[in-house]
This record gives sequence, C-alpha cells and structure tokens, in this order.
Amino acid sequence: MSRTHRLFDLLQMLRRHRRPVSGAALAQEAGVSLRTLYRDIAALQAMGAEIEGEPGVGYVLKPGFLLPPLMFSPDEIEAVALGLKWVARRTDESLGAAARDAMAKIGAVLPPDLRTRMEDDALVVGRGWERPKQVELSVLRQALREERKLALTYVNEAGIRSERTVWPVTIGFFEATRVMVAWCELRNAFRSFRTDRMLAAEILAERSPRPRRQLMKEWRQTLLTKTVSGPAYPDASSNDITRGNEEFAMAKELIFYTNPQSRGYIVHWMLEEVGCPYTVRVLDFGTTMKAPEYLAINPMGKVPAIVHGDQVVTEAAAICAYLAEAFPEAGLLPAPEHRGAYYRWLFFTAACLEPAASNHAEGWDPTPDRQRSFGYGSYELVLDTLVGALRGRRYIAGDRFSAADVYLASHLQWGMMVGVIEKRPEFEAYCAPLVTRPAALRADAEVKKLQSQKAWSAA
Repeated sequence: MSRTHRLFDLLQMLRRHRRPVSGAALAQEAGVSLRTLYRDIAALQAMGAEIEGEPGVGYVLKPGFLLPPLMFSPDEIEAVALGLKWVARRTDESLGAAARDAMAKIGAVLPPDLRTRMEDDALVVGRGWERPKQVELSVLRQALREERKLALTYVNEAGIRSERTVWPVTIGFFEATRVMVAWCELRNAFRSFRTDRMLAAEILAERSPRPRRQLMKEWRQTLLTKTVSGPAYPDASSNDITRGNEEFAMAKELIFYTNPQSRGYIVHWMLEEVGCPYTVRVLDFGTTMKAPEYLAINPMGKVPAIVHGDQVVTEAAAICAYLAEAFPEAGLLPAPEHRGAYYRWLFFTAACLEPAASNHAEGWDPTPDRQRSFGYGSYELVLDTLVGALRGRRYIAGDRFSAADVYLASHLQWGMMVGVIEKRPEFEAYCAPLVTRPAALRADAEVKKLQSQKAWSAA
C-alpha cells in the first residue's frame, strides 16, 4: 500500500470515531507500527488536517474537516446518489428538495466521469409510499428538531379517534409506512403512531420535559422486555398501560451486585457497553455477601450477580451472554455465522483460561499424566491455544466487538497486570484497543470511585 493510500485510510478511520481513539488502536486497525502511525498523523496535520490529541491521550479529527468530493470512489458516488434519490421520493417535500439540492451541489464539484456516474439512471427508486394528506412530515420533523410537544388527532386501527399530547422521539421510514415514536401523556408510555392515521398535528409551545436523546435511549430499552414498570414522568397522569400493535412495554429494573475488588468489573464493563440503566449494590465479602438476603439470590455468596425483573443471573460469563441477548440493539451478540466462535471462546475463557491461570498462580499445574483429568489440560496449552486464536485478529469472534471480547479481554488484561497470565505479544495487541473503549474506561472510573469510597463498608 502506498503512503498516500495509507494516509487516506487513516483519515477515514478518524472520521469513524467521534471520541478520541488511542494511537495503539489506530495502529492496529491500520496494520502499521505505532511509530509509523505517529509519523502519519504528523504528516496529515502538516497538510492541514485538524487532528487533535497527542501520544498517550488519543486522537480525534476535528468536526467540520471534510475530504474533497473528488476522493469519492465510483461505488461511494452510486451509494450517495441512490440515497439522495430515495430521500427525494420517499420523504416530505422540503426534505426531498434538500436532497435534490445536495445532489446538484455534489455533482457540480465532481470530475466529469464521476458526475456521469452520479447522474446515471441505472439505479432508480420506485414508488411505494404515498405522502400523507392530512399531516406533513415536515411538521413532525420540526417538532423533533425543536424538542417540542405535539397535539395529535389520531385514528387507530379500529377507527377510534383520540386526542393525544405526545413528546416526539423519532420517525421510522418503512417501505410502505412512516411511523413516529413518541411518549404519550394519555397512555403514560411510549407509543408508535402511523403518519397516515394522523388527522391533525400542532406543534405546542411547551418543550418536552426530557431531551430527545434521553427519550430515544429510554424507548430503545422498552423494546427489549415484556414487562411493565410504573409511570416514569411526573406529567403523565394515566396508569392505563396496555399492550397492542402500537404499544411498547416499559423496561425492567436491573440491579447489579458487586464488589470493586472482584470479577464484578467484567459485568460493570458489559453494562456500560449495553447502555441500560442499572442500580449498583456493593457487598462486603464477609458480611453482606453472606447475608440471607443475598444468599437467596446467589447461594454461593459470591459476586457478581444481576437481577433483571424476575431473572437472576450469576457467573460473569453467563451474565455477559445474558445481557448480549437481552439487549440486542447494543450489537454485542455476533451474527449467526459467527455465533459458534462466540460461544466457544466465551466459555473457553470461563472453563479453561480462568482455572488454568488460577492454579498456575498458586504454583500448581497438573502433571502430564493427570492433564487429561482437567478440562483445560495445561496452563501452557491454554495460552498457546489462545495465541493461535488471536493471532492477526482484532476480535475473538467475527469482524466486530462482542460480549466474548468483554469477558476475554478483562481476564487477559487483569491477568497480565497482576502476573497470573504470561504476557504475550498477541494478548497485548488484542487487549490494547479494547480496554480503552469508552465503556471500559467508564466502568474503570466507577470501580475506582467505589474503591475510594469503600462503598461496601456501608452496604
């Protein structure tokens, strides 16, 4: 790969990250040494790229820095053109006009061959949606943008008309319908409203009590459970929470039992990756962890454990697997074609790596004639097997980060730090970009805060 292509790829990497990303992570993704990465960043900065950061802190491309349009590839041009054509035909008039204007602006600065590619009608967007006659999507988009309440006149599937005051959250563009998700004050819950069933919509002067981003996060969580919690907002007056085609259940409460000096960090990291609200209850090893109240949750009298609604899950590996499945929108459960590797290495870590490292740290390893009696065989065999699995890979299962990476990286990083797992280049290269993920850093900060507060002493 030429240096020009390498610099261009580095810019693309930086554009994908909204927050500072470590030099080690960028170097691994680019397939270059850390020293080369630092030289490439310096070269880009000298050419005018507004890259902020420094070694040991991380780097971020300043918002507003744009690559020249001529850097688009032919496939990228076709993707942009098709997307803009879709917006022009499948949204409201004002957004459609904006899409056509954007296409004209992009076409004006493209070289002739790419301009021809963009204007080509080889890829077209067919009909499939009729714009609503009563309420313009532009009105709904304005309410979303300004975070204001909407007064809706709505007719449901059964033909029943109702007057609603709602807090808009998002608009979904499906093939034949458009659906607005909102918090409904009448039902005291999130609801979805088809735009073709809206008879009238008026933007109110009153703003939504909570920021739209927060509402979006809370709504996503309601999609993951089947149980209902109590009213969440003081302005909501109705307790009539029912289910139907246009209704979503409220999220279950999640309680996390831990101690900052335990394997609970693994679950802490996983919970931060998932992004669900949770309550932390810190227990002491000799007292509250052995109290009848907690033994009813985990008879082993150990942490971590979670209680999610009526579900009780113990063992860090099981909790990671459960959370990945309970909160699929977090993307921590791999695609089906990578599911085998995911379960394999998740439970390899629990069944082989952890006991092998623990026994080795105590100065005891099975003798050759006894290794067949132990599931992991030998300490060296476990490490060699992991080295082979991680060599040349960014993630342990598939091409994206998963719950198995949370569990494996936690064990490897901690083990290498305290000396119970031998440091190997493959382990260090694998862990470096993962343990600096924002969720991992948040979990680490919370654990350190609990340690400094000696939070378990008051449990």
